[in-house]
Amino acid sequence: MKNLKTEFQKLRRRHLWLIFAADLFVTFLWVLYVFHDLNLDRINETTGMLGTNLLLINTILTPLLLAVTASRMCDIEQAGNTYTWIFTMQLPETFLASKLMAGGIHILIFDLHQTIFYVALNQTYTPGWNFHYLEFFITVFPVHLFLFLLQLLLSLRFENQLLPLFISIGGTFIGLFSWFLNQIPLRYIQPWGYFAVLCNIGMNYNSTTRYSYYYFTSYPLVWLLVLLAAIILLYAIGKKLFVRQIAKV
Repeated sequence: MKNLKTEFQKLRRRHLWLIFAADLFVTFLWVLYVFHDLNLDRINETTGMLGTNLLLINTILTPLLLAVTASRMCDIEQAGNTYTWIFTMQLPETFLASKLMAGGIHILIFDLHQTIFYVALNQTYTPGWNFHYLEFFITVFPVHLFLFLLQLLLSLRFENQLLPLFISIGGTFIGLFSWFLNQIPLRYIQPWGYFAVLCNIGMNYNSTTRYSYYYFTSYPLVWLLVLLAAIILLYAIGKKLFVRQIAKV
């Protein structure tokens, strides 16, 4: 807890909340644009449509958001090369864990805001609570956490922070393509595709009547467990590599 508090003190002038707020603002604008001229005669229900749009916009925006967040969290130590004196007071393992926890808290608040927006906007069309809102949250949070952990390890590994950002941009395109190339197992072997992997919303579109029928399938719990296992494995491997890297400094 002490190390986490120290991490937040270091981030006090980083203004990370502004980056997350900007992402939320763009997301809200996009969804409101989609819904402002919604024709209910051409859609069976809005829960699936709104959920799909939120997952798509997350695929496009959040990888870069998380890469920038990880970079800004690491640039103090990287630019000043302060590892030597930091680790006289703090173990490398706790240093990495505190950064992951600080980023995870930002992501948790960010995803809760998205979920609340999902629920609030959909009340106009489908009043009440349904389990699909929770499914949305348990989809985006672990995917965001994995991507942030990956970008954090990359930012700690490379002094030049452009490389992790370029990897994030490339991953964004791969993740976006995975929505439309579902016959190829591309989405299952890279983390940016897990927005699509964990999406249990399907759509049938009739081009003649221009009617969209959204439906929900059973939640892909197996792939969620695979992603959670991947987070644990990536953290374990990343911690070992980070400690080894620090030992060479």
